[in-house]
Amino acid sequence: MTPSTRIARARHPVDGNPPASGSTASEWIGINVSSEENARRMRGLLPLLLIALVAALGVSSLRIELIRVRYAMATALKEEDALLGEQRRLIVHRLQLRDPVDLAIRARALGFRPHARALSLPEPTIPGLSLAEAIGNLPAVGARPTTVESGNDWQ
Repeated sequence: MTPSTRIARARHPVDGNPPASGSTASEWIGINVSSEENARRMRGLLPLLLIALVAALGVSSLRIELIRVRYAMATALKEEDALLGEQRRLIVHRLQLRDPVDLAIRARALGFRPHARALSLPEPTIPGLSLAEAIGNLPAVGARPTTVESGNDWQ
């Protein structure tokens, strides 16, 4: 087969011959899309293609949203881990600050010394009343305020 024969068969794949003078170019490929029946089938296929396109767009938007949510969750988890680490560090620091041995060392460094002597003071009492009577005369927490006398200038 010569190259020119191969080209001729490629141009006219049905039988290798050019189409008859009365035929159209659409018949060369074996499908006549210009007929009414094919046009009706194509019109019926258009809504299905549109529905498929809308469904594909919906699925892709859901997929993009899922990816965005996953990235947001990963960021939130990293931030949570950082905050938990900081919380642990602060708890350890607080426990170190409350350590009695460390407090004594810091107090000595700041100039605090143990007291040389301690004074013991008696309980405060009103002369002539016992402690129980003095406590009994105090107003209760929920008592209303006393009224101001008219002759008193303090208000």
